[in-house]
Amino acid sequence: MSTRRTTCYVATCDGCRLDFDESGPQGVTLHFDTENDALGAAVADGWQITEAGLLLCRLCLARRLNPLCLERGHDYSDWTPCACQGRIPDHALFGCGLFRYCLRDHCDGHDAATLAALPTVDEPHRR
Repeated sequence: MSTRRTTCYVATCDGCRLDFDESGPQGVTLHFDTENDALGAAVADGWQITEAGLLLCRLCLARRLNPLCLERGHDYSDWTPCACQGRIPDHALFGCGLFRYCLRDHCDGHDAATLAALPTVDEPHRR
């Protein structure tokens, strides 16, 4: 049996970090042979490359994330334990984790982590 290493490219939204077509009809991340192929497929599907060179998915374009977040990153709240007590279906199956959200006005930026992937060092709190 022989193996070889192959490099592939995945288009990823700079706003929400969603990989291209992860939420599409096939529900899988698409891999491409070149960076141009990955960007071209995403743009053909309605994603946009901003003047600042950021790639944004259709959802982030619709949400109109705070431009400051796109330039400097989100201003996240502290990590907070989920308190749904299993009312969210995935949490009923896999347990609750942690979440945080962007504190800037007009931004829906958010992040989640399972307890297994809990950050082990304090992240600087940006304002």
